Amino acid sequence: MNNLELITVETGEKMAELFAKVELYEIYMECFAQPPYEEVFTADEVQQLFAQYADKGRIILCLDSELDRCAGFLAAVPLVEDEEVARIAANHGLNVEDYWFLEEGGVGKAYRHRQIFSSMEQEMRTKIPVKGLLSRTKTINLASLKAHKKLGYRVVQGMTQLVKYQHLSGEMRQDERVFMKFWPK
Repeated sequence: MNNLELITVETGEKMAELFAKVELYEIYMECFAQPPYEEVFTADEVQQLFAQYADKGRIILCLDSELDRCAGFLAAVPLVEDEEVARIAANHGLNVEDYWFLEEGGVGKAYRHRQIFSSMEQEMRTKIPVKGLLSRTKTINLASLKAHKKLGYRVVQGMTQLVKYQHLSGEMRQDERVFMKFWPK
């Protein structure tokens, strides 16, 4: 990955220190303002989310040391920390104590197709104290589904969630997200 390096963030304080410096908000919006998501967030909302993720779990950032900016991000928390997703998982037979949930993941456009998501996800596996990972994406996000499948994730049949979000147009919308799980053999 040449000029790219992975760093682990484990505290909200450290995330706050890095947030603006590595242009995380800009990369986040690049990932989620475009199709298939077309969502809008403020910088404060994203900063607060990532501070919470760091305090509750782990964040892996892929940094471009040459440009001193974020190339990708992956945030995970123990599944029990996300009450709504934990309830959905338990209703589908998953032992929530055995999983961490990948809350957020994305790679900037200029860095795609370079195995960055795979590298961040594999690094995350080394940083968490459980074996299982649960992830979620839009049912129409074929690139995300394909990337997860390559890493050994499988769709949990029937396990979905309706997610409400603010669309770029300003209106509130909702769509269905599908869950995938990874459990090593």
